[in-house]
Amino acid sequence: MIGEVLSVIVNVLMAFAFLGIGLVSLHLAWIVGLHFRRHPGAGRGAEARGAPLPPDSELPTVLVQLPMFNERYVACRVIEAAAALDWPRDRLEIQVLDDSTDDTTSIAEAAVEELRRAGVNANLLHRKDRRGFKAGALEAGLACSNAPYVAMFDADFVPPADFLRRALPPLLNDPGLGLVQGRWDHLNPRQNFATRAQAMMMDAHFGVEQTARSWSGLTVPFNGTCGVWLRAAIDDAGGWYADTLTEDLDLSFRARLRGWRSRFLVDLPVPGELPSSLNAWRIQQFRWNKGFVQVARKLLPAIWRSHLPLVQKLAATGQMLQPCIFLCAIVAVANALFSPLLGITLAPEVGLLGLAAAVGGVGTAVVMAYQSQRLLRDVAVWPFLGRFLVLFSLNAGLAFSNARGVVEALAGRGSAFLRTPKRGGARRTSYRAGVATGLPELLFGLAGLGALALHPSWFLPFLLPSLAGFLCVGGAAFGLWIAMLPARLWQYWSSRLRRRRSVFPALSAPRAWSPLGRRARS
Repeated sequence: MIGEVLSVIVNVLMAFAFLGIGLVSLHLAWIVGLHFRRHPGAGRGAEARGAPLPPDSELPTVLVQLPMFNERYVACRVIEAAAALDWPRDRLEIQVLDDSTDDTTSIAEAAVEELRRAGVNANLLHRKDRRGFKAGALEAGLACSNAPYVAMFDADFVPPADFLRRALPPLLNDPGLGLVQGRWDHLNPRQNFATRAQAMMMDAHFGVEQTARSWSGLTVPFNGTCGVWLRAAIDDAGGWYADTLTEDLDLSFRARLRGWRSRFLVDLPVPGELPSSLNAWRIQQFRWNKGFVQVARKLLPAIWRSHLPLVQKLAATGQMLQPCIFLCAIVAVANALFSPLLGITLAPEVGLLGLAAAVGGVGTAVVMAYQSQRLLRDVAVWPFLGRFLVLFSLNAGLAFSNARGVVEALAGRGSAFLRTPKRGGARRTSYRAGVATGLPELLFGLAGLGALALHPSWFLPFLLPSLAGFLCVGGAAFGLWIAMLPARLWQYWSSRLRRRRSVFPALSAPRAWSPLGRRARS
């Protein structure tokens, strides 16, 4: 009796997990179809980009915002790139929005002072409380400027000199356009296997997803950097909010609800630095996935009550809830691995649903990745397949962290904004945040290998790369955790000693000693 009840529970869980994976895969397949359809909107976008700019004397003022927090390795690089933008100097404002707690502030101050001596309108706004994190810094910067257009670049990006001259024409020629988004390119795509995988994933997003949404008239979300906003659109949408970890996605859809449209320029690349370690990538992906679901909780009710077309509502829902695939994947993989050990078999219908979801999901991902590589990188088939396998494995290895972000977002649990560590030209970074033990991934990967050895299944082609990803991500996190353990122990005991001294002031009172080694008496 108990076995039958357990079998029913497992089959129901698997059915829901496969259904979730299938729905996300179906949404992505639809996006891929829109990309290949080449909507006529792509032609209109090209016409807007080709429209000539007015004379320099009639160009509008553009505010360039550079938010940063403890970016000592890349601060000067982005400030110099912003100053080199080809735009009339009397119509260009540069704001360095610095919330740093290290020597980044002094580095940025020196760079800004040098620009000011060269006649550039550059200012540094330093906040000590970091209230609202990046969104708070951007909002504070807007309060200090009346510029009608606002360009934003994170510290790890290097905008080309002609960025503004290529991004502004659509905004100047289309009064309903509130945002123009450039395409992320990469400064270090071949640094290691992790950056190669990330580069392919980013290319799929920008080369297929963003182009399909832009050409089809769907909402193109701001990616937090490499974009230009119409100031009126920001103000009309209510400004920047810090109640989610993806303030850029939040503002994009609030602006869309107010009637503002957005456009993506695939032929406007801006190179940026990819996270060079698995731990840094893990931090970034956790923040993005949790933030997407936070925005879904916040805005989906308003989106479905709005007058947006049904296709827009469905696209927004699929986009915001896409991270839920990680939660479904963990349930599916865990059941597929360990149910045979309990003597539980899947119902034929559930098995067919799982096969369709797995094949559809992987097939759609392959098509997206290959199409983007073909268009943007001209990569041959065999190198592509190897890199895709690495990407598939590492994404699976991040499933526990990403799923935790989804669960926290659904439960309404907030968390601090942890920035992605950047190295610039340095060999390593001193910034550490959110270091995990990696034990859940390691234990899951080892247990999964044991379960597969005892009971091989038809899921084998999908499970082996996933388990390899769990072991790789878990091993990297555990190695870093062990390396940092002495410093953490020292910090722990130092803090305990400081607390003890605060409770017993006599322990911290200075003592004077005589040359003979006896305590001196006053």
